[in-house]
Amino acid sequence: MILQALVHLYEELKTQGEIESPGWGKSKVSHRLALDDNGQLIGILSAKVKVTRGKKEIEIPPEMSVPQPVKRSVGIAPNFLCDTNSYILGIDNKGKKERTKRCFEASKKLHHEILDSCKSPAAKAVLAFFDTWVPEKAATIPLIANQLDDLYKASNFIFEHDGKDVCRDPEVQKAWERYRAGKDKVGNKVRGQCLVTGIEDQPIAILHPNLKGVRDAQSSGAALVSFNAPSFESYGHNKDQGLNAPVSEYAAFAYGSALNHLLADKKHVKVLGNTTIVFWTENAKPLYMDVFDSYANGEDCGISNEDIHRAVSNLVQGIPADLNETELNPEEPFYILGLAPNAARVAVRFFIRNSFGKAMKNVWDHQQRMTIEGPPGKKPWIPFWQLLAETANHHSNDSAASPVMAGMLMKAVFNGQPYPETTYQNILLRIFSDRDEKNEKGTTIYRKIGYIKAGFIKAYLLRNHSKRWEGQLQMKVNENCKEISYILGRLFSVLESIQKEANPGISSTIKDRYFNAACSTPAVTYPVLLKLANAHLKKIKNEAFRINDSKKVQALMAEIPMPESGNPFPKRLSLEEQGAFILGYYQETQARYSKKEEA
Repeated sequence: MILQALVHLYEELKTQGEIESPGWGKSKVSHRLALDDNGQLIGILSAKVKVTRGKKEIEIPPEMSVPQPVKRSVGIAPNFLCDTNSYILGIDNKGKKERTKRCFEASKKLHHEILDSCKSPAAKAVLAFFDTWVPEKAATIPLIANQLDDLYKASNFIFEHDGKDVCRDPEVQKAWERYRAGKDKVGNKVRGQCLVTGIEDQPIAILHPNLKGVRDAQSSGAALVSFNAPSFESYGHNKDQGLNAPVSEYAAFAYGSALNHLLADKKHVKVLGNTTIVFWTENAKPLYMDVFDSYANGEDCGISNEDIHRAVSNLVQGIPADLNETELNPEEPFYILGLAPNAARVAVRFFIRNSFGKAMKNVWDHQQRMTIEGPPGKKPWIPFWQLLAETANHHSNDSAASPVMAGMLMKAVFNGQPYPETTYQNILLRIFSDRDEKNEKGTTIYRKIGYIKAGFIKAYLLRNHSKRWEGQLQMKVNENCKEISYILGRLFSVLESIQKEANPGISSTIKDRYFNAACSTPAVTYPVLLKLANAHLKKIKNEAFRINDSKKVQALMAEIPMPESGNPFPKRLSLEEQGAFILGYYQETQARYSKKEEA
């Protein structure tokens, strides 16, 4: 399913002119070798472009369209018209002169094999260069000697003739296509039926393309499909690599090109933990990706929040949406793929297929459940990366969220399934472990219980325990909720407020000392808290405040069922009830702040 979807994407991108045809690929090019008609080197030009990284402007080699590079292992395998210093100039600083010489000779042989019958002046110049170039004397040529260290560090070289890249010459391109076509018909290639396209009598790919851009994977690229140990191989196919799962060379090229195209689009690639996430629609229109990225990830795509919200409102109802003079079809197939590094390979963390409208509906429902009263200026929806960040320790050297949990959460949201228990438990763990902090300006940073943590607790209770909490939990504090755990959370907030009014400027409150215990074992903690509250009420000088606070405590205590004897507070709250306690505390506190702001 994954490879089929990617092959279809490749064909759609090819139709739109957004991707390379078979036989062509992308490589990083750092230099151009300018040749005259006789193949003499007349200039070495930098192909690097300036980009801004952070606050710095640096030069990097751009990715250019070149004849498809080969996938190298340990042997000598030259590329056509674009290669490293060892193959093009016959020089390097690795101390392996004999191997470097063989690399140059292999490249020379390949170029003659492809271009001998080509009449283009550019082709003749390239062949003349290989015939006259003496690698042993390269270091004595001023053009080389003046920038030798830079050439050693170069990525790839291409040829330029008469001010134009040789690989763009029409006759040279035809020669390359003829070579590829002839290579497919001869040799020892195994042919068979492709498992992806279903087409029979196709040359089977032995090695699959490398993927570049997956976080923490090898920078040179990692394979999605590979067989490197007997335990992964079928009987009789030891060391046969791709023959264990026959995929045609065309399908391998197509899925590799499409996936590398997605990974190169940094605007739409997302990283959660060590999981790199790409997404696309079957019609390959970028506007769908912009809408999804803006609503699900909070990214600025150049479209206003109002327009995004209006479009999503239509899509979740199954109604096409018009945006930027383009119609978004809710039935358009939509794919999300999560990839994680695994040595020299790439592992699939998750793969989700749905219609665009249903995917947006699931995200919409998630965001509606997450909606909660918060500080002024907060975004109308919470991006996934912010939610996952709340599950990690901010003071840890590795503050990234668990990649497994990130994948489970995203699968649950996009498929409309219950939230993972591990995400909820991690949120509770962080609440019990974190403490509020102050920044350099003295402003309080609410690490312990912020609107994102509270919002997810609300979403979890509404989705995973809807029978009990549907209608009980709202965006703002619900004074009609009769659940004792929620009431106890609200009561704790009022008791904390009383302590603050009695001791203006206090640096540590009952939240720092008693919150965790009150949340889990209220029967032990609340008698102590109420005794402290009585003492704090006596210290409040403002009589109106004192009377109002006392009435608030009495009103909440009246909601707690009183037994004929014994402690009215529960001995222990379950994890579900602890979440309701935290939510009650947060919403009661937020309601108090909102009243102050309105006043």
